[in-house]
Amino acid sequence: MLDEFIKKWGAKKLIISVNDIFCTTLSFILALYLTVPDISVYFTEASYIEKLLIFIFGAFLIIPIFRYYQLYKHKYFLQVGEQTLLILKGLLINSILIILAIFLVKTQEALHDSRTQVIIYFASAFTLLFLSRVLILRRFLRANYVGGNIKEFLTRRVLAIGAGNLGMFFAELLTVKPHYHIELVAFLDDNPLKQGLSINHIPVLGTSKDIDRIVDEQEIDEIFITIQSIENKNLLDLIEKCKLTNCHVNLVSNHFDIITAKLDEGEYHDLKVISVSPKMSPLYSERFKRKFDIAASGFLILLLAPVWISIALAIKLSSKGPVFYSTDVIGKNGKKFKWFKFRTMMENNDSSVHELHLEKLITANKGYKKLVNDPRITSVGRLLRKFSLDELPQLFNVFKGNMSLVGPRPCLPYEYEHFKDWHKLKYKVIPGITGLAQIVARNREDVTFSDSVLLDLYYADNQSLWLDLKILFKTIPVMVFGKGGI
Repeated sequence: MLDEFIKKWGAKKLIISVNDIFCTTLSFILALYLTVPDISVYFTEASYIEKLLIFIFGAFLIIPIFRYYQLYKHKYFLQVGEQTLLILKGLLINSILIILAIFLVKTQEALHDSRTQVIIYFASAFTLLFLSRVLILRRFLRANYVGGNIKEFLTRRVLAIGAGNLGMFFAELLTVKPHYHIELVAFLDDNPLKQGLSINHIPVLGTSKDIDRIVDEQEIDEIFITIQSIENKNLLDLIEKCKLTNCHVNLVSNHFDIITAKLDEGEYHDLKVISVSPKMSPLYSERFKRKFDIAASGFLILLLAPVWISIALAIKLSSKGPVFYSTDVIGKNGKKFKWFKFRTMMENNDSSVHELHLEKLITANKGYKKLVNDPRITSVGRLLRKFSLDELPQLFNVFKGNMSLVGPRPCLPYEYEHFKDWHKLKYKVIPGITGLAQIVARNREDVTFSDSVLLDLYYADNQSLWLDLKILFKTIPVMVFGKGGI
């Protein structure tokens, strides 16, 4: 089990993560030890135990914070100045969260010496992390002279699929970047003329049909897809085939440019690399996500009740018809359900114009842009759509379980009819009120329909609480400033 975990996430990241937790844990122990006459009270008295638990939580919180600042990626870990600055930023956020947690407890014992303790924690944690990360681990993990069992432990055996120009560049890069600790074992390529050849001294051992066999024979840890020209459908089929090997799968290509540009997932200086392996944490299962959706949607329904009443009155006074609009849409696994929105159009309007617009957008793979000057939209409806307030009733769909807060947007049945088979794969997860496509591609002509589907597919395979929170927070300015709205 440990071997599979190391194979999936990488020995380097595991070593650095353990080091970070050790440094923060040692720092909070030091902070508590220096500020009380007898540290045993933190294990015997309930009020002191609360503060102990806060510091323990804070110590482990450093992992998602550092992950947010990309401190586990080569391009930052190997740089002294930038890594030091990001460590400071991460620790500052970490310390603020600890202070907020202590303040919320509000017991006299929790507040006692809190400021001094947090200052000691911050100073000692920064010192330990700088010494261990920047001065020791950075040099140790990039050293070319590391040998024996340590080098074997750090090195990942890699298979590259695609022996063209991009594959050749990838092989050359690994030759001059030994601190990546990647051993390129072999190429696979479907071009029959390349079978049996060596590319930069790396043999081409077969075609994409031989993935399973080569992975087993060569004990491959990680797969890099280095193909420049391939149809999206064929690329997704290849990715799914690679995932079945249980190896970590990376894509070195321009196919996911829209993701690397907006999420900065690339880990290597000279290549656009994005992980396409499923990363949904067992801690963020469908059951946990559902509980989070119920709690969050229930809270928002109650909190926004005055807004609902105001919008309902505005709709009722400005035009004839019901307050709410409901229709069938496509959800998980292509199943229909009824969703709700605030009505933004005139009653009994003709939808043929919208149907034709969506058909052209999908079949021509154009940039996503809503209809301009749509005469069906009311004056109040135009305002609601600009700030996405018409979507608020979908919180009831979230509470009911048809939708989630975050996920690919549901589509209308006549829109679904024009989807290619690979487009439909985005509905292998529950649709959401907002998603990656909404914060990146909303009403942008430079982001094609296929780009937006790729964003949804990326989300489907990489769900996490952290990614959901990031998308939710990035949705707020889109709503507040009406970015991309009509």
